[in-house]
Amino acid sequence: MIMIEKKRRNSVAFRSFLPPEARRRRALAAAGAEGWSRLPKSPSRLRHREISMGCAGSTPKGAEADVTKKVRKPKPWKHPQPITMAQLRQMCDEFWDTAPHYGGRKEIWDALRAASESEVSLAQAIVESAGIIVSNADLTLCYDERGAKYELPKYVLSEPTNLIQDS
Repeated sequence: MIMIEKKRRNSVAFRSFLPPEARRRRALAAAGAEGWSRLPKSPSRLRHREISMGCAGSTPKGAEADVTKKVRKPKPWKHPQPITMAQLRQMCDEFWDTAPHYGGRKEIWDALRAASESEVSLAQAIVESAGIIVSNADLTLCYDERGAKYELPKYVLSEPTNLIQDS
């Protein structure tokens, strides 16, 4: 009978009902002399640490709506050598034709193409409705709900500053 009582005291359920000061004493004893400085100063902080477990970058469920990044136009950029509008269109077409082969879902690639070719407000609506997670606000790096990565080159998002106009 004594052995059963001892096991029950060491169980997780029993420890969670301990008063804060008792949990602190138990944590100090477990940390030893060299680890005492890493523990929180007050029992309320200790209680908070136990409740808020999870990944360091995670957010509470209620804060998910605040996390969505707003889509913006990419910053001006310069191509290594001046190119014409026809060459730029050809590069874009080649990218969009081969993009699904880089991985990810075809529907997401189609949504990203539509978003990259539209105005900022419409692009924001397309991205949100497709469930795309925008990592960089200029759409150069995105993820879908399954975690697949979608990288877009700048030339599909905007024109370079050294673009040669066709005549």
